[in-house]
Amino acid sequence: MTETVVDDRPTLWQPHAGPQTAFLSSSAHEALYGGMAGGGKSDALLYGALRQVNHPRYRALILRRTFPELRELMDRALLTFGQVGGIWTEQSKRWRWRSGATIEFGYCASYSDVLQYQGQEFAYIGYDELGQVPEERVWTYLLSRNRASAPDIRLMMRASANPGGPGHAWVKRRFVDACPEPARVYDVDGTTRAYFPAGLADNPTLLANDPSYAQRLKQLPEMEYRWLALGDWDAGGGVAFPELVKRDRYLIAPFRAVPSHWTVWGGFDWGYNHPWSFGLYTADEDGNAYCLDTATGRQQQPPEIAERILAVIEAHGCQRRVPWIAAGHDVWADVRARTEHVPTLFEQFSKLGLPMVKANISRVAGVQNLRRYLAGNPPRFRWVDTPNNRAVLTTLAGMVSDPNRPEDVLKVDAVAGVGGDDHYDQVRYALAARPAAVQAPSAPTGKLPDRAPHFDFEKGTFAPHAVAATVDQLLKQDAAVHAHRPMIPRGRYRVPGR
Repeated sequence: MTETVVDDRPTLWQPHAGPQTAFLSSSAHEALYGGMAGGGKSDALLYGALRQVNHPRYRALILRRTFPELRELMDRALLTFGQVGGIWTEQSKRWRWRSGATIEFGYCASYSDVLQYQGQEFAYIGYDELGQVPEERVWTYLLSRNRASAPDIRLMMRASANPGGPGHAWVKRRFVDACPEPARVYDVDGTTRAYFPAGLADNPTLLANDPSYAQRLKQLPEMEYRWLALGDWDAGGGVAFPELVKRDRYLIAPFRAVPSHWTVWGGFDWGYNHPWSFGLYTADEDGNAYCLDTATGRQQQPPEIAERILAVIEAHGCQRRVPWIAAGHDVWADVRARTEHVPTLFEQFSKLGLPMVKANISRVAGVQNLRRYLAGNPPRFRWVDTPNNRAVLTTLAGMVSDPNRPEDVLKVDAVAGVGGDDHYDQVRYALAARPAAVQAPSAPTGKLPDRAPHFDFEKGTFAPHAVAATVDQLLKQDAAVHAHRPMIPRGRYRVPGR
């Protein structure tokens, strides 16, 4: 007769049915459990690390941006890990099992922090609140540490994140955009990824312990509500340009031909290891601006770049109509040694027929100018609907505000040519060359029109003719005024009465 053994030990933790269970059982190498606050993401990340602790060569690493932020997870582990055989060492922040397996807690806020894990290997790496990491290369470096010394150990990269935060753009691109169908495993860039959206209803424990939590979320401002309560990555808290959530408003059908009287110019952001970006722009007589198309590339020399740019210009019939291309100041950088002559990028592009001018590179002013262009209905700046322009629009829609400088957009570098803010810089340079008016000028009163008869107050534009004549007239008027004013002689003066 076979004896039945009944395990009457209390359950320490059990995943909820739905995305939490699916996340823990996913076969994907990289998996993100993201979305709204309160979905049970941290618990899934923490207890998922326990799955292989019976293997003697298993090592796991659980990370957050700082150790203080890790304290809550470490406290949860203290309540449970010891009951499944773990022994805690405070000094090293490490749990060890009799099998030899370890689970380590650490911090990683920037790329410089990942170097502390150089030469180490972890079969399981979990990062809680990955959206707080501004640089994607932190994650990609950790991928290189995700190794195992035994063939029967499964490798897993796991993360949790809410929309918003400094890493919003790259986290969204890497997981949410790359995995459009929730829970499905996708083959991406030689690895497998999956995204599991979390919802408040997926965490009945929280709802039972705190019934008013959902109601409190409704008191948040609209943007934060969409972020925390709805898990809306398109509206993610902290986005620099929330107007771009409605992307269709900013796309128009291609022009049959650019009208001959419209202004045409370009914007350019240089890069070699980082992508370079060029945009061809035009503006109508009312001051509305349009990006006709975009070109980009990487690890290309000026002749190759010029060929691409000239092809875009020619495709729109704008030969000899581009008087300037607003470019970042690195185009003028002098990289030559004292004894050699190496032409600057400006000199090289000039010989290739590209008239570069120094752009206004002020970041905060550029942000405000772009926002003025995006405002209004219809907006004053739109992209012609091309695949390259859609990529640019996606980049800008994912930009987030700098947490240390809220009036600026967070600087994000590309990793291996992917991501980055190069498209954004190019757009900023181009539009800064034609600043958007704060508001349309109102009709003047009195004799003001006589001082600027060439100004069309309804359109808010100057007629190109008569400008020189008007300036000459004004100078003569000023000279006549000053002729009747006594000149104050140079020297020391005594204040009357003193």
